[in-house]
Amino acid sequence: MLVQQLLLGRTEGLSGPQLAAFLSGWTSVLELLRRPELCVPDAAPEVHEALRSLAEQIERAQAEILSDDDDSDL
Repeated sequence: MLVQQLLLGRTEGLSGPQLAAFLSGWTSVLELLRRPELCVPDAAPEVHEALRSLAEQIERAQAEILSDDDDSDL
């Protein structure tokens, strides 16, 4: 729910090109979170795992939100 509210708040009122740029940046951040050894190579393994877990939780929340949107169209 938090991810949904944050995304909606950040994207409300954006033009098409602005929204595309935001989504591209968001996707890039998630890709980095999935590979923490690249962005924080010296961090403890627990930190790497926590960042991967965070990325997975965000992606699950996004999938759930998108799934809910698809169901409301029926």
